[in-house]
This record gives sequence, C-alpha cells and structure tokens, in this order.
Amino acid sequence: MITTQKIDVIMFNMSTFFDWDRGVVNRNYFILNELAKSDKINRLIGADFLPNTIRRAIPHYVKNIFFEPKTSEMVYGDLTSACYARTNKIYIYSTIDSVFSYKTVARELLRIERVLNLKNIVFWSYNPMFTEFIGKLNEKLFIFDTVDNWTEHAAYLKLMSKRKLIKNYQAIAEKADLIFTVSRELKDFYRELGRTRDVHWIPNGVDYAHFNEPEKIEKANPLAKISGPIIGYLGTIECRVDFDLIAKIASAHRDKTIALCGPVWPSIKHELKQKLSKYKNIILTGRVKYDDIPSYINRFDVAIIPHKINEFIKSTNPMKMYDYLACGKPIVTTRGAGVDMFADYVYATNDPNKFVKFIDDAINTDSAEKQNQRREIVRSHSWQARVNEMTRFVVEKLSMHRSNEYRKIEAKNQKEEKNLILNF
Repeated sequence: MITTQKIDVIMFNMSTFFDWDRGVVNRNYFILNELAKSDKINRLIGADFLPNTIRRAIPHYVKNIFFEPKTSEMVYGDLTSACYARTNKIYIYSTIDSVFSYKTVARELLRIERVLNLKNIVFWSYNPMFTEFIGKLNEKLFIFDTVDNWTEHAAYLKLMSKRKLIKNYQAIAEKADLIFTVSRELKDFYRELGRTRDVHWIPNGVDYAHFNEPEKIEKANPLAKISGPIIGYLGTIECRVDFDLIAKIASAHRDKTIALCGPVWPSIKHELKQKLSKYKNIILTGRVKYDDIPSYINRFDVAIIPHKINEFIKSTNPMKMYDYLACGKPIVTTRGAGVDMFADYVYATNDPNKFVKFIDDAINTDSAEKQNQRREIVRSHSWQARVNEMTRFVVEKLSMHRSNEYRKIEAKNQKEEKNLILNF
C-alpha cells in the first residue's frame, strides 16, 4: 500500500535563507529545493538555523527577521518571529525565541501548521542541537539527515558541548523513523549508538547543468588575469583546511598560482596569515557566489581538497569533489569519506610529498578525453536522484505508519464490537 496523500515538511535547517540567498549553499539547500519540486510534497516550512545564545540571536534577528524582505503573505509574525511565503510551496520561519523558550517555538510552529492546514507532516532535521522538538510538531515521521559529525566539528562545539551533542545524537538514534547519512562512516557512528535499522547512506550530489552552462563558465573573474597554471581550492576556508599542506604545495610549485577561493572563517585568520602570508604565489579571492563558481573552477588547471586527516574529516563527503568532477577537472585530494567512490578519477593520498607530486601528474596527464570521462562519471549523481531516493524511503515509511494506524483502529473497533455483542 503506497500513500497518495501529499507530504507537508517542517525542516530544521543547518543554515539560514539569508546565507543561501547570498551564495553560501550546502546539502541542506539542495535537498530542500529539490523536495519543493516534487509532486509528492505539498508545502515545506524551512526553519532558519535556530540561535541558542543571545550573541547569535542579535545578528540573526537583524539579518533574518528585521531586514530580510518579506512577501505580502505573512503566515505568522510578532516581535521575535516571522513566517512568510517564499514560493507557493516554500515558507520561511525565522525566530530568536529558541534562545528563551523551546515551547514558544513549538507553539508557533503548531500555529503555522493550523493556518496552512498541514496534515501529513514530516519533521525533517539537519540540526542535532534541537532534539527537544521530536514528537512535538504533530509529525507522523521524524527524519534526520546527517551532514558530518558535529561532535567532532570545532565550530559547533563552540555552540554546544560535545557531551550534549552526543546525548542528542543518541536521542536521534532512538527516535528517528528514518536516518540518512552523507557517508558510510556515519552509518558506523549510528551503529555505535545502537541504531542499525532504517539508516541509509545517501551521498552528496551535484547540479551538473549548473557547472556546464556556457554563460556561467564564461563569466569574468579575477583568475582570468593570472598567467601560468592555477592550483585551485573552492570552498569555505575553515579549520578543516590543512595550511601546512598548502604551504608545502606553494613552496614546491612556485611556478604556479594557488588560488584559495572562498570566505575565511575569523577563527582561523591568524593561523592562515602566520603560515601562508610569506608565499607570493598564494591568492585569496574571498567569497564566491554559487552562480559564479563554474567560472572559477573552470579556470583551475588542477583542483585540490587539502583537508586535515582527523575524526571529523572521516565522516565528510565533500560537495566540491562532485563540483570539480562536473567541470571535468583533475583532482588531488586527501583521503576523506566518499573519495573511493571516484577512485579511478581522482588522485588521493595522505602523504604530503605524494600530494605535491600528484599535482604535476594531474596537470601533465590531463586531456579532453579524461575531462569528458570525469564529467560523465558524476552526471548521474544528481541532487534530483538523491531526493528521489530519499522520498521513496519516506513514502514507504508513511505507508507503513498509515497501515499501523489502520490496524490499531480496526483492532479497537473489533474489540468494541465484541464487547457490544457480549453485553447484548
């Protein structure tokens, strides 16, 4: 039995729409937007990343509630919260009430459910910091999509203690109807928490057409002025980036430009300056909008993923690997989760000396044929394919839920009928 009733989704995001609109995209962004295209989805309420401290609440309020332009269709609004239509399917919910009261946030979401007449509700979360809402939103299913292991992520450990995060992951392991993971390693993480059923590995994907659209590829950018080979990295420059490895690359490849394309986290600016400022062949471009990324990557002669090898990296599945392949670029990377999926199409090593050598090998042996092979191997790994797979699991689970509800009602009716006959 497969349910034909459309699904309403309440999604707790790991980012804000404000950031997404300014070009900072992630798995959460692509999954949300692909779900909205599905004919199985009725409406989708995307809750901005909920602040949990006053320090985070103030900029959140200014950017996401006070200044963010809103449509005329306001579903809910007060001094500290707002919910409004972004499209005919997607609604944005932003609040700072999470700093003061989780119950208030739950009440507001329940009110939004009533206003929009949401029925077949699925609570879908990317944020392990807020497990208190499980079972409080009239949801028929709770789904958790696990992007990285936040118990090993330095930035999130500043927002919540490791002990509390582990406790929350344990709650997810015990209560989620479905768990998706970005890597196989995260399935092992849940196994250690005692959860093995309904845990599905769904790797990242790519918007292949986006990276092969001529207008986007040909956009002007600062890299066009560089003469000589370019070793490129595109992504947020944060604590996972191995600056010692980049320094070694810069020293060994002085005839090439190392272009680090992306925003630099404030917490690592000092380390970056200390380790890389002396190398004249390293440039920093700053933030690159998603629409501009194809033009940057297509000017790389080789693309790199110089990530540190630690417990956090073991659970990641870098989206940039898919983006690089969609552009046909040769890739040199440290060994992270998911790299083996494309073992024949990337150069992977944790040895710094080999990493440096592989850069020359990648450039010198590149060809139009290899570029086409890379594009073709990643073409099928689309976000649409990922969401189709996820949706299939959700629909099956909802059907089981409806069948169980029906059986319970039938059992109750039979019992009442039996008692009525006996009493008669």
